[in-house]
Amino acid sequence: MNIESADVIRLIEQFLKEHNLHSTLEALQTETGISLNTVDNTVSFKDDIVKGNWDAVLASVEQAHVPQAKRIDLYEQIITELADLRDISPARALLRQTEPMELMRSAQPDRYLRLEQLLSRTSFDSARSPQHTARNESRRLKIAEQLLAEVCTAPASRLLTLLGHSIKWQQLQGILSPNVPYDLFFGRAQMIAPAEDKAPCKLLTTIKFPKKQCPNSLAFSPDGAYLATGSADGFIELWNPTTGKIADELKYQADGALMMMEDAVTALAFSDNGEMICSGAKDGKLKVWRSKTGSCAKRFPAAHSQGVTCLAFSRDHSQILSGGHDNVLRIHGLKSAKMLKELRGHSASVTSAIFSEDMANIISTSDDGSVRIWDTSTTNCIHTVVPDSDKHGLSAPATHSALAIPGSPSEFVVCTKSPSIYILAMDGSVRKSITVDK
Repeated sequence: MNIESADVIRLIEQFLKEHNLHSTLEALQTETGISLNTVDNTVSFKDDIVKGNWDAVLASVEQAHVPQAKRIDLYEQIITELADLRDISPARALLRQTEPMELMRSAQPDRYLRLEQLLSRTSFDSARSPQHTARNESRRLKIAEQLLAEVCTAPASRLLTLLGHSIKWQQLQGILSPNVPYDLFFGRAQMIAPAEDKAPCKLLTTIKFPKKQCPNSLAFSPDGAYLATGSADGFIELWNPTTGKIADELKYQADGALMMMEDAVTALAFSDNGEMICSGAKDGKLKVWRSKTGSCAKRFPAAHSQGVTCLAFSRDHSQILSGGHDNVLRIHGLKSAKMLKELRGHSASVTSAIFSEDMANIISTSDDGSVRIWDTSTTNCIHTVVPDSDKHGLSAPATHSALAIPGSPSEFVVCTKSPSIYILAMDGSVRKSITVDK
């Protein structure tokens, strides 16, 4: 498919028009000889002509390059109607100070003189007669047909929409990473200077909550642009993590229409593309939200019999993994809004659960002190590891989180309620332990 250069210029002209860059638009149209010739809405444009809303009509015609002959007809009709209404001053201004009328005076002096004589008359009796009104309506319809043949309408923001579709397609094809900033001008991912790896030592900002609105859960969006918090009163809010202020660029939050659960929010998770948020509550319910609009996409009213403790989206955003105080893990389908699979084996509350990078396995931790590795397809537990068993025997401390290791799909980190953390492999072996001295 060949892309015409004229189409590209029109896309740029539309962008300039939508951003009120009228001088630049005029210069581009003049230099290229390519006119945009669009109106926001052809139906409204015709309606304005038929009803005689001439201010709106003239504004649209001035931005569109309409042939001079049709502009002359339009201006002549407006001047005639103003004369009928004895609104002489604006009629004379249009006749003597506009380009179409100057062209009429040069090319058609007799026609121009008739308009001058019309404005010089001291009375005009037929302005409100039915025949005169009918003639005006007929002329307006004819002018509307002529002008509509010259203009068209186009979907808004076409340039930005097409660029967005192009980037989205490249992300879907694996050409671009969805989580890496992209330099649109140079056509490449932005180069990010490697940062020194060191422990945080500076407080960036503080988010303060009312006493009865203490946060129970939080999650960062994949791009780090938002921090989601879930509170004891059931509200879910998105914050700017740099300023510590509510993200009021999201219209629903600016309007006070916050996402909300019926009970305390105990778990939150973003999808990998940041478009969805899943929230779990103390009453065992799950909801999935659209982060940009705040609308609820799916509800799971009986996800767990007790409170939800952890959540994770699958990489393709089609499933949600949840764990709860009922000691059970469940996989829920976003399309069906039903539970798909159940994983039982822990003897205490599930504290965290994640999918492996290839989705073949699930890793879970629990207050029972174990780490379990499950086969996603069969839901069988294929490995059970108690990291601290050699030190603590049967009273091993709870394992409270499992984290994937970027760039190492066969390994993950497990934290326990002890001074030690562990790097485990998918085969259940402990690759490394790190202990912090007290």
